[in-house]
Amino acid sequence: MKNNLLIVSGCFLLGILALQGFAVVPSKQALFFISIVALAAVRRLRWLSYLLVGFVWASVCALHVIQLQLPENLEGKEILVQGRVVGLPHFNQRATQFLFEVSHVGLDGELKGFSGRIKLSWYGPAVDIKSAETWQLLVKLKRPHGTSNPHGFDYEKWLFQQKINATGYVRKSQNNKLLQRAEFWRLGALRQMLGRYLDEKLATNSHSAIIKALVLGDRNGITQQQWGVFRQTGTSHLIAISGLHIGLVSALVFASVRGVSLRVPRVRRLALELAVVMSLLAAMGYAGLAGFSIPTQRALIMLFVIMGAIFLERHYRPAQVISAALLSVLLIDPASALSIGFWLSFAAVAIILYGFIGRVGDSGQTNFFYKLIKTQWLVTLGLMPLVLYFFQQVSIVAPIANIVAVPLLSFLLIPSLMASLLLGVISERAAEYVLNFSADVLSVLWWFLEGVTQLGYVEWVLPSVSLLACSLALIGVLFLFLPKGFIPKPVALLLFIPLLFPQKIGPLQEGEFKLVMLDVGQGLSVVISTTEHTLLFDTGSSFEGSMDFASTVVLPYLRGQQKNKIDVLVVSHGDNDHAGGVDTVFENIRVDDYYSSESQNLIVNGKKCVDGVSWNWDGVAFEFLHPDTFDLYDGNNGSCVLRVSSRAGTALLPGDIEKHAEQSLVRHQRHRLSADVLIAPHHGSKTSSTDSFVDSVNPSVVLFPTGYKNRFNFPKAAVVERYKRAGVRPFNSAEHGAVTVNFNLDEKPKLVSYRDASTRYWNWKP
Repeated sequence: MKNNLLIVSGCFLLGILALQGFAVVPSKQALFFISIVALAAVRRLRWLSYLLVGFVWASVCALHVIQLQLPENLEGKEILVQGRVVGLPHFNQRATQFLFEVSHVGLDGELKGFSGRIKLSWYGPAVDIKSAETWQLLVKLKRPHGTSNPHGFDYEKWLFQQKINATGYVRKSQNNKLLQRAEFWRLGALRQMLGRYLDEKLATNSHSAIIKALVLGDRNGITQQQWGVFRQTGTSHLIAISGLHIGLVSALVFASVRGVSLRVPRVRRLALELAVVMSLLAAMGYAGLAGFSIPTQRALIMLFVIMGAIFLERHYRPAQVISAALLSVLLIDPASALSIGFWLSFAAVAIILYGFIGRVGDSGQTNFFYKLIKTQWLVTLGLMPLVLYFFQQVSIVAPIANIVAVPLLSFLLIPSLMASLLLGVISERAAEYVLNFSADVLSVLWWFLEGVTQLGYVEWVLPSVSLLACSLALIGVLFLFLPKGFIPKPVALLLFIPLLFPQKIGPLQEGEFKLVMLDVGQGLSVVISTTEHTLLFDTGSSFEGSMDFASTVVLPYLRGQQKNKIDVLVVSHGDNDHAGGVDTVFENIRVDDYYSSESQNLIVNGKKCVDGVSWNWDGVAFEFLHPDTFDLYDGNNGSCVLRVSSRAGTALLPGDIEKHAEQSLVRHQRHRLSADVLIAPHHGSKTSSTDSFVDSVNPSVVLFPTGYKNRFNFPKAAVVERYKRAGVRPFNSAEHGAVTVNFNLDEKPKLVSYRDASTRYWNWKP
């Protein structure tokens, strides 16, 4: 039975993983044929049959999600939708954001059949909208789409996992109206009521967002600085309501109910059954507070399998329990295999069981602190290969931080928070007292975590860890945690060595350079690399809540390319879509030199980018062509214009200049404008890319840095047509993602679209 379940779950998982390399989900006809092969293989090649069944099941579920996506004919149109608010709305200064379950779509006086979950933003002052309410809204929608960059977060994959079929915003209209208030007993209404209660009682507490995350799974209010502390100390897992929290609540209730029941004669013989049922109800209640998010669903399934074994009083080996939980999770939602949390949670449980069970030396060890220290050792070292593979960095001080944080959170903070919620039904004063006590405990924990971050070198950064190196290190983990006498520990450690040698990025020769226009939506960020140097031109936008493209796109790309510093940062001008991430860049990576066109953008030792400033790196020349030294232009027309040239080719980066600055350049700098590759001025607006400028630059390729379905409709169709008439190939970041241009000495500049090269079945396609 044990081996059968391991084989079934393992092969089923491999079948699901096989689909993840496909750019398109196989057709229904192909899946029917594969199903026939799976049936034929049942008798002699069962492992192949299980694998094919996993592949078919994942494909069927993926097709179902894709087919529910917004039809193309509704994209960009004003449509009237009716439905229910799901989850907790998020309020900020710019907009109210929420998920909306559509039941009807009205268009041209008719009700269309589209239904599904959409992600909406309602711009303007905060709207009094509550979870579980039914609304009618006038909206503009687009199909699931996100930025597409090397080493960046795949937003489209996240939307697919969350089964979100469209994103968009609410239009101002008299048709926007509440149709039905939320019944008080609905889960969403209860969660929002608790959220408002916590906001009111903890209004002056700087850690209120963390408490909301622990109670409700709502992490929107946590700041970038707070996330930085969690990341550096390896304690981010404590904030996500998942296996640890749900298992803890379940274990506490199980132990309490069983202990009490054994002391009551009438129910003593049902003590085990009562404890199992009550612990599962408590776990379900806590998961409900978190909105039954995907991690909590996964934890609940695993818990039901474990508790089911206890309830039936059967002796199952740990491998059987994990295999049954794995198979159950994948049957319910095969897209779970796309989640990093899926791999980390199952791996953590497996490593702990592998490291503890069957160890003769540990059989007499019942000391709590011994087990706690050993658990942290097992988890930290055991998960290190996966953490480095997924995040390119791992916290060195995680064992120190977790050895204090886990018991404090598990046995004091979470129980006291749960107690305060329960006491609220009996006595508001008692509930406030316990809630304030919880906040004080969190303050102590936070003081400790911040102190740990001051220890010095707290993170180990290893970019570009290969799948092979990760796999070898995981085998090393298995060998390392074997009982003594099987394999010498130094031999096991040898398998970790490939982690120390990340994949080599293709070297550039003298005179060669690489230009990467990153996909940062309606903004600009370009990285130019030579043999030994790196230049960053603009940093993309920043958003409400301390989020910006510098942290989600630019820095991950630089780390993935093994860049530990920026030799020169250029901020073309002060608009948010170009300069929004400047502070983030300076806070997270070393910057040797800094240029900007506007004095207010110049931080320490900054310089103005003016005509005549130039330098040479590794046979590649960099020179500013604009603005001039007389400060005749400001704003868009005052943008830094940078020309990069070598024997391999030339690129021109003009920022957001418009026709007046273009005319000045054509008049005074025409002989220096010629380039093979041009970043379109001002994102392809109708006020730029004049005929004379295009003729003077005479590029072979023009790159438009634009956002998908942006409100400006950039690039303008007339501008794109102008370039096409001039024989210039246009590329748009909204369609192609990050665009890389390799300027090599032995060939013409070679262009690579990241979206074309790395697309998967969940990604948007032109």
